[in-house]
Amino acid sequence: MISSLKENAFRLSSAQSISGYVVRLSFEDGKEFDLDLTTDLDSLTGPLVDPLKDPGVFSKLCVEYGALVFPTGLDYGADVLRVWCENGGITDQKHTDQLISLYRPANPPWSAAA
Repeated sequence: MISSLKENAFRLSSAQSISGYVVRLSFEDGKEFDLDLTTDLDSLTGPLVDPLKDPGVFSKLCVEYGALVFPTGLDYGADVLRVWCENGGITDQKHTDQLISLYRPANPPWSAAA
């Protein structure tokens, strides 16, 4: 459930390209999900996204500081990825922001602001 997710639920421990734009994401809380990034990547253009249409470039993704990072410099925060995974897929920015606010309190106990 939303309120039961701990801090480590929002950090990636590993990621790998499965096929197409599908990535397997493993979070530090032990949960693993396959997420299709097609909808998001198809809605974007530019130098950070266009090269990712080449499967060889897309597959060179990695995890840095708990986030999903591509060789072009495009990155996805683990909080966004986790709410998409928990809610069945990619949503628009407004809905994603609403979901994140449900999952993460404004000043979580692990933040510097607490």
